[in-house]
Amino acid sequence: MKSFVEEWENIHRTMDWGKYPSVNVIRFVARNYYNKNRKQIKILDFGCGGGANTWYLAREGFDVYAFDGSQSAVQKAKDFLESEGYHNVHFDIMDGAEIQYQKGFFDCVIDNVCIYANKIEGIRRMYENVYSVLKKEGKIFSTCFGVKTEGYGTGSVLEPDTYCNIEKGVLSGRAVAHFFTKENLFNLLEEVGFKNILIDENVYTDNGIMVQMFIAKADK
Repeated sequence: MKSFVEEWENIHRTMDWGKYPSVNVIRFVARNYYNKNRKQIKILDFGCGGGANTWYLAREGFDVYAFDGSQSAVQKAKDFLESEGYHNVHFDIMDGAEIQYQKGFFDCVIDNVCIYANKIEGIRRMYENVYSVLKKEGKIFSTCFGVKTEGYGTGSVLEPDTYCNIEKGVLSGRAVAHFFTKENLFNLLEEVGFKNILIDENVYTDNGIMVQMFIAKADK
């Protein structure tokens, strides 16, 4: 199945994105991998966008792989990293529901608000794919939006808790979005097979707009 929505190609083609990584990604990677032999740690940036988190991972010396469904996003990410002197990142253009990596290949997969942007069937398939490409005891980091996020319930309903054409909030103009409850996210990860699931919640305002983020970490 395909999960990539072509609207994202237009978004990435016409907009510039931040060049700095998520602080949540930095904390997760630092806590789990800074004391490892970084050159031997294979990390996948799942839906890399413009490459901010990819740049951080490469800068810190990990063996970095990255993909996005948007050709424009991948090209921008490659240009950005090469301009910073990083030429060894393995970039691909792929659909998140049809990734082509070897099973049991990665030590870690980073999903920084990519997988959420689908209907639940696609989300489940992508989490299953992540589980497949992780090594035993490998880790997933995944962030998504909660139902308390402003804009939830607006736009066009595609299925329960999934909307497009969202009319306000940080997800306005961002194609499809599925909004989670903490319980639903936990149950989905558990059904896929993940263990040691920990989900942090971060509720904040961004320029006055309410955002509820879930930051999930789990092991294969």
